[in-house]
Amino acid sequence: MPRIVEFDKEKALKNAMHVFWEKGYNGTSMQDLVDATGLNRSSIYNSFGSKLELYRITLSRYQRETGGIFQKALISAKNPLEAIQLIFEGFLPEITGDKKDKGCFVLNCKAEMGNQDHNVREWLLDTQEQTLSTFQNLIREGQELGIINKRQDCRNYAHFVFNAFQGFRMTGILIKDKKVLQQIIKNTLNVIA
Repeated sequence: MPRIVEFDKEKALKNAMHVFWEKGYNGTSMQDLVDATGLNRSSIYNSFGSKLELYRITLSRYQRETGGIFQKALISAKNPLEAIQLIFEGFLPEITGDKKDKGCFVLNCKAEMGNQDHNVREWLLDTQEQTLSTFQNLIREGQELGIINKRQDCRNYAHFVFNAFQGFRMTGILIKDKKVLQQIIKNTLNVIA
């Protein structure tokens, strides 16, 4: 009779996520995952499939966590322009508190694996489209309300804001000065207001 492996799956996923986040997919060995999760190799394979599948699971976990920042901003904002501002500001604590300079797990994945694995690439494209759609909807609504200018259509501005957001996250790897980061947010908003 096969032995049933009992472990805290969420804790194992969280620990695996942090290893991938710090070392990248290619820099993470199976021994790193064994050490981080407390599981042996066969338990990792039996519970999560391959190393790549575990990586994809941890990416989805991270995306759900950061999606909460978006939701909080959308709920608490008084208008679409403020929602965009609150989305950016919602990531300030993660950026300024990142003592290991890990950056954004998804952006790290995009840089490392965006052209390495078809399934990861598709996941990245889907995730990107969700974020773009959020910005596009906010901008469209802001344009209808007259608080976002109409010099560009909402899709073009969504790409601009998305690009600024990614740059903001990347800048935060090396620059932790909150005033500098807040000025980036202000400058981004000034373009569309």
